[in-house]
Amino acid sequence: MKGASILIVDDEPNIRTSVRICLESDGYTVREACNGREALEEVHRSPPDLMLLDLAMPAMDGMSVLAEMQNLWARYPSRVIVVTAHGSVKTAIQAIRLGASDFLEKPLIPDDLRLSVASVLRETPPDHVTGDEGYAQVLAHVRTALRAREFEVAERELMKAGTISDGDPAFLNLAGVLHESHGRLDSARRFYERSANLDRQYLPAQENLKRLTELRLVGRTLRTVAFGDDDVKGGPAATSGVQQRARSGDQPTVQP
Repeated sequence: MKGASILIVDDEPNIRTSVRICLESDGYTVREACNGREALEEVHRSPPDLMLLDLAMPAMDGMSVLAEMQNLWARYPSRVIVVTAHGSVKTAIQAIRLGASDFLEKPLIPDDLRLSVASVLRETPPDHVTGDEGYAQVLAHVRTALRAREFEVAERELMKAGTISDGDPAFLNLAGVLHESHGRLDSARRFYERSANLDRQYLPAQENLKRLTELRLVGRTLRTVAFGDDDVKGGPAATSGVQQRARSGDQPTVQP
């Protein structure tokens, strides 16, 4: 989406300048605001296609801007990428709950910035994820991304689901699969256990626990990842790096 208008919101002039140079070199039209109040004025004056929004600013911080934008999405359906020097999954979920499309940490890496901007601009301006139907659809996107090993997409979609519920068995099970995809097996096991304890009838989490136990005790397993949308073992399409590495004796993760 070359020629798209981008509003950089950051209280540090050097950061605004470096981001402007990076994005203008890719053909975007770039404006700047030094705080949240200026950003909202710019939105009312001429809504940008995308806002790069720093969280920590004087006068009005990024989270306050997102909160104000809740009343403006219908008229000004801008996309927002949140930028922070103190990133965390919790902060990212909070930002996405307020309408952000993506989340970047400082210091910004030009290639990561370009990739995120291009990806978000290709999307339709976000609607809020509401209701059971929207929640189920986002979880389906998570499963699709995990099967395709598109882990950044899976994480972003899982955060969207977390704006509705981060405490149901299906969400917790998929969070475990995502952690496992990054090799964080202890964290994955905890998510699976939380899912299984929450609902003793939810078989995918129990199956994933059995698989991790076999890997820990004997170093291999024939069980595949249970994503929770078909049969308990995830079906043929669920076969992943977990099973492949288990057979070869390497560290069991889902990532390629």
